[in-house]
Amino acid sequence: MVQLAALLLRGVIATFTGLLIAGGTLTLAADHAVVQRPTLVAAVQAPKALTVPQVTGQAYVFAKGILQDAGLAWHVTGPVKGYAANTVTEQSPAAGTVVLDTGAPLITLTLAKNRAYVEQGMPENDAPYAATALRIPADSASQAATREPRKVAPTPRPA
Repeated sequence: MVQLAALLLRGVIATFTGLLIAGGTLTLAADHAVVQRPTLVAAVQAPKALTVPQVTGQAYVFAKGILQDAGLAWHVTGPVKGYAANTVTEQSPAAGTVVLDTGAPLITLTLAKNRAYVEQGMPENDAPYAATALRIPADSASQAATREPRKVAPTPRPA
């Protein structure tokens, strides 16, 4: 019985050793195999167009989300800082303007203070990612020049 167990153990060890050697040989053989690599050709594509969404009149917290979903970056300008409850009164370029997707084209926002809420913490005046240049396609440049930024009066506070 002991001899049978020893014989089985030797057989398992021999099999395992054989598999290791065969696997190593196959790995080395695969390492030297000639592989045809495709030639990469850089395709030049024109950047796609993005349409600037309407965010005037929105709470700043929602305007940021709308712009981010559209693939745009933002920056707050003016005396009122980027607190969530403040309201967007102006945007540049105006809603509906077609811009080229340069990565994260920059939209400038002007805010009005929402007096119903206390401004706490640090304002977020810029997108959390790097903005890129704002480029308007040549065929849309004449349309954008005639379009002015839309201004929205802040909502009056209830008495």
